[in-house]
Amino acid sequence: MIRNSIRFTSVLLASGSLLTALSACQSGLAPAVTSQQLAARVGAASAVSSAQVNRTPLKASLYASTSAIPGEIIVRFKPGVSVSSTQSVLSTLRLSSVQTLGLPHLGIQLVKAPAANTAQAIDALRKNPSVLYAEPNGIISLSPEQAVPYQISREGDAPGFPNDEMFEKQYAHKLTSSQKGWEIQKGNPDLLLAIVDTGVDLKHPDLAAKLVKGYDFVDKDEDPNDGQGHGTHCAGISAAITNNQIGVAGYAPGVKVLPVRVLDNRGSGSWADVASGIMWAADNGAKVISLSLGGGSDSQLVGDAVKHAISKDAVVVAAMGNSGREQKSYPAAYPGVVAVGATDSNDTRANFSQYGPWISVSAPGVGILSTFPTYASGMPSKDYGSISGTSMATPAVAGLAALVRSQWPDLKQEQVKAHLEATTDDRGDVGFDKYYGHGRINVLKALSTAPVRR
Repeated sequence: MIRNSIRFTSVLLASGSLLTALSACQSGLAPAVTSQQLAARVGAASAVSSAQVNRTPLKASLYASTSAIPGEIIVRFKPGVSVSSTQSVLSTLRLSSVQTLGLPHLGIQLVKAPAANTAQAIDALRKNPSVLYAEPNGIISLSPEQAVPYQISREGDAPGFPNDEMFEKQYAHKLTSSQKGWEIQKGNPDLLLAIVDTGVDLKHPDLAAKLVKGYDFVDKDEDPNDGQGHGTHCAGISAAITNNQIGVAGYAPGVKVLPVRVLDNRGSGSWADVASGIMWAADNGAKVISLSLGGGSDSQLVGDAVKHAISKDAVVVAAMGNSGREQKSYPAAYPGVVAVGATDSNDTRANFSQYGPWISVSAPGVGILSTFPTYASGMPSKDYGSISGTSMATPAVAGLAALVRSQWPDLKQEQVKAHLEATTDDRGDVGFDKYYGHGRINVLKALSTAPVRR
């Protein structure tokens, strides 16, 4: 049997201190999508010998940025304020509407102001009785940095299933008892899991057949292809095709992936784009939304986007951050979010993983092998590679959430969150603690334990 080629190196990308300014939403006017709209472009894998895994990952961090896009303001009007009143408020302040963010009834606008007068305009809007809130359109960035290398000390033996070429290098599945869990549930193909990130390689042979039509909020088109690599890596962790004799295995191999691009090829994006991507994913049927991004700034718009997604019964999963300190990161710290910390191959907390009483669960996030774009991108190689960060732990939990929703479709999002927390393997102090949350996820336990319905 010819084996497909796998080229990869180890890199640790995702968040030394994670992103900071995340907020704002753009365009709820993007076209709707159903789980039947699959991406048609599938890349062919070349036939060569398999490669060795380099287990010295680098680290790149999504860090907190204090900057914002000059002259751009996010404003939300109070419920019941008419369109004419909205226009009057903006006109009086000499502001122009750039676009409606999210669905029109939400009353959120991205507006333009003279760059020199942005602060004054925000202050005037906040004082207006018709305005619920106003804030600058912040930006987020991806900043590279070196990390202490991690040695992967555990590698599982891959039995008959799955037969993915590099499965034995995926130590995380052994720690989380994925294989035994897959005997119960591999994922409902009608369930949509959204990866809101830098996009996804639409032709990757381990992903293409499961992608549905997504959206690009950076370029405002229907081509969410990944020019950076981070989103493709996250998508593979959540749901790479399994048992196809190539590459890696995802946590929820049976579900569909909805790619949503909100960060550009440099790893930067606006609050407006991030919030728009979250709301659009929820409005277009995503039952699980994976957010490997965040930062220390509490944006009202991003908070509203998360509330909107939860109101649509989406399970929102977000990264705790990578500063290694007790420090809030949003959206992970918002109520109702499954906030995810990272563990290593020794099943202990990764030293970069942020912590605090808002953490929900932990998952493997050090030296995680997954998909890289099949073309040149922000990654050091093509096809496959290893990355570390709470960004990698997050899509693992999102994949498990998709399996739980597949197994018990009647569960509401808050019940899924509670079930994930109740079926972990306890780590650290007995019971809940601020370093591991309720514990490290266990796929078998989550799928073999009857959920509590209240």
